[in-house]
Amino acid sequence: ICDYLIIGAGASSLAFVDTLLTEQPSARVVLVDRHSAPGGQWNDAYDFVRLHQPSLLYGVASKQLEGNWLKLMLGGRTLPWKHRATKEEILAHYASLVKEWVSQGSVQYYPECSYNFHKRSNEGQDVVHRFESLDGTQKYTVDVEVKLVNGVLGECKVPSQHPPQFPIAKGVNVVTPNDLCKKYGKTKLKNHQKTRYVVMGAGKTAMDTVIYLQTTMKVSPDNIIWIIPNDVWMLNRDGQGGGGPWVYPRMLLACNGDTEKACALMNKEGNFVRIDDNVIPTRYRFPVVGGEELKLMRKVKNIVRRGRVSSILLPPGEEKIVIGFGSEQEPLQFSKEKGCDLIFVHCTSPGPFNGIDARELFVSESEMNLALLYAPPVPISMSCLAKLECARRDRTLDIEFGRKLLTAYNGGRSNPANEDAVPTENDVLKGLVLGLELGGGSTAHPDAVKSDPLDAIVTLAVFIALLDKDPMVGHKWLSQNRLSFFSVPGFKSNIHKDLMSMISKHKFLGFSEHKAEMLSLLSAKLEPLKGK
Repeated sequence: ICDYLIIGAGASSLAFVDTLLTEQPSARVVLVDRHSAPGGQWNDAYDFVRLHQPSLLYGVASKQLEGNWLKLMLGGRTLPWKHRATKEEILAHYASLVKEWVSQGSVQYYPECSYNFHKRSNEGQDVVHRFESLDGTQKYTVDVEVKLVNGVLGECKVPSQHPPQFPIAKGVNVVTPNDLCKKYGKTKLKNHQKTRYVVMGAGKTAMDTVIYLQTTMKVSPDNIIWIIPNDVWMLNRDGQGGGGPWVYPRMLLACNGDTEKACALMNKEGNFVRIDDNVIPTRYRFPVVGGEELKLMRKVKNIVRRGRVSSILLPPGEEKIVIGFGSEQEPLQFSKEKGCDLIFVHCTSPGPFNGIDARELFVSESEMNLALLYAPPVPISMSCLAKLECARRDRTLDIEFGRKLLTAYNGGRSNPANEDAVPTENDVLKGLVLGLELGGGSTAHPDAVKSDPLDAIVTLAVFIALLDKDPMVGHKWLSQNRLSFFSVPGFKSNIHKDLMSMISKHKFLGFSEHKAEMLSLLSAKLEPLKGK
């Protein structure tokens, strides 16, 4: 028996569990995950990966990931807000958390187990939840008294778990970043002088790989060929905005929703950077880089921009490797030189753009999904969802205001599914708290963000407005949550100012009159936050 059955033990689920147990210490949690240790995709990632953002904003709300500040400054000579945790540090952090929860009796943890969402069964009026060990030797049945929580919808598809989705001829040496680290990372320098590395992909994994090749493996940038399907805008960690998630939505609002203008101004101000100043990126996918990383990436001059790789072939009888890019692009050919190795590094997995969009989060009274509310880092979104769920259970939500918002949002109907029913707390959360759509393989640009970036501002306003009748409660909670930018000294949310701007520009932004009415209600309630 448990209150919450939570599937997945990655960054999303653990941030959710942490806030849940902080708000409701008596909650009983069963945590089920396929991995052998907590941490989700961090278990599968390459060893040289580390956070894009400061550790200050990652992990869980109740415990510092960066550790003791004095030790950092004296021992490691690192400023706390500059610390970016490694894979090893992150996994150790999560392992200690789960161990502590288990020892306290709050959590029952089942690693190397699988829950099948498609095989739930109804027995009488109750849903029976079952999961089993990966080897099939152990089977479990769980009575869930509050909610099933799906924490695996946002799982990253990383190269080690997601092979290339195009044909590769036998004999072509294709490795993942994990393989690169384990097989070649300690190879002596002289061996790299006759090896060329072809890095395929333009996401953060590819960026990390290009940097690792040069810094750790001491590969000359002249021996790196970088296949970039599409150039991307990158947040500058060293810019005025510090690589924060709210910089871009606010610039977009200032530019009346004009994406090209917003990106150009972000670039001019130093908050956006790009690999080549002569090539305009076609999309933004949340990567954060620093100045030194950018310098290393720009050292690679052999860059191929012909779209996505569609095949890597060895034509019979020919001493060459041919890389295809689809019918509209010329293939790329490499001669097989004797004594010269050619290693292809697979960085083409979709990462967080996994094709699963969990727009609906508060699915029912007995089930919810975990997904991003705001741009990364991930944990603050999950902490906010747990806070809302606890407020729902404690009946402290401003439910009457939520019903007014829902009525405005739905064009005068408070409950389109059932006109005669008064919306419950869960109905209000289901209708107003929506996940960020990242997109997937079926879109024209499969790794493009589908949601309007301004939705994050609206969702933030909805969170503060719904959490309590007094909007200062939500603002104060965010200010005291280490995962939130609100906790950064000097940070101002400007949420009321942003809402007023959206109302005045709603026609330019393509907002409906219904949405404008909803924004007006939000701005009126959040008036006490003027200047905060």
